[in-house]
Amino acid sequence: MPSASPQATIIGSIAILLWSTLALFTTQANAVPPLLLLALTFGVASVLFFIVYLFKGELRRSWRKTPTSAMVMGGLGFFLYHFCYFYAFQHAPPVEAGLIAYLWPLLIVLMVGMSRGNSLLWTHLVGAVIAFIGTGIMLQSRSQGSQIEGTALGYTAAFACAFLWSGYSVSNRRFAHVPSSSVLWYCAITTLLAAGSHLALEPSQWSFSASTWVAIIGLGFGPVGIAFFCWDMGVKRGNLSLLGVLSYTAPALSTAWLGLFTEEVLSQGQIVACLMITAGALFASLMPTKKINRTLPTSQ
Repeated sequence: MPSASPQATIIGSIAILLWSTLALFTTQANAVPPLLLLALTFGVASVLFFIVYLFKGELRRSWRKTPTSAMVMGGLGFFLYHFCYFYAFQHAPPVEAGLIAYLWPLLIVLMVGMSRGNSLLWTHLVGAVIAFIGTGIMLQSRSQGSQIEGTALGYTAAFACAFLWSGYSVSNRRFAHVPSSSVLWYCAITTLLAAGSHLALEPSQWSFSASTWVAIIGLGFGPVGIAFFCWDMGVKRGNLSLLGVLSYTAPALSTAWLGLFTEEVLSQGQIVACLMITAGALFASLMPTKKINRTLPTSQ
């Protein structure tokens, strides 16, 4: 496997910054049913990618170079993760839902540590314990300004987000040979799945405020659009271990945006939990496995 590209790692880190705004935009679009929100945001992203790759003349090449197995994994991964994410934010307080969902960087480190040719170090285990203690503290606290009462399904959906995205990111290394333009097809599949599910399961509702439409378009262009291209390139060609470390800043950034730009009032427990989750994930990465770049398979 070729060595990690510094440029790809930098591009991958842009996705982390964009994803830190995902919770903020999602709270602004909470009036939209989750499947409809999924269809609209990924529809915006699909149109964006289609126009870009049409002008670059890469549509046919991308279709030929993207195997069906990659399309299925990417489309289902995007669909399931974001449905769980949007559902969690509508059925659990935003701060709690966001911090639970952002356990995925820690899970990436643990999954890599348990992969073939690597070993799970004591720092991984201690970091995991610290982060999960922080999660427990957070679940015991309550946001003073939140108008959403947490439900078991809401919190479960947030935990599912963490496992879905970490699993997708590690598994995606098998498709390092697939061009990053493949995210167009992943987004298109997600849009079709979400639209069909919305028509079958949700009541039709289109009367949204202007600010909600701005949030939908913002989601489609940023954390749901451009971020995926950046992350796809980063995890396939960059330093996945370093990207995992950088990802640990996302929970703090995401919580900060919610505190600054929404009516959410952060409790002391939530602040402590945020710091513990971030610190635990960082501690888990202090002694990364030395064979990470050699042992993560590019194909199976």
